[in-house]
Amino acid sequence: MLKLAVVSGNSMEPTLREGQKILISKIGTPKKGDIVVLKHPYKNINIVKRVAAANESGYLVEGDNTGESTDSRHYGTIGKENLVGKVLFPYLSGRRR
Repeated sequence: MLKLAVVSGNSMEPTLREGQKILISKIGTPKKGDIVVLKHPYKNINIVKRVAAANESGYLVEGDNTGESTDSRHYGTIGKENLVGKVLFPYLSGRRR
């Protein structure tokens, strides 16, 4: 199953920028280095982060823009049950300047 989402915020810059559309898949198990969408552990929002480490119980995730990212350094490991999907294909909705 594929889903389309839009990036909000700048925690994943320069890899992903605010307003950029991403294609998400629920198929497959994310591994270190993959970009994923997860349910935030304490807020009712989804977040986009890079997997820094994965084990049987969860994911340690970080934003690429570490100075602007709230991530596992702040809230710890995120359980696998919070996984929305793996980002398969980020694409631009216009020309990048």
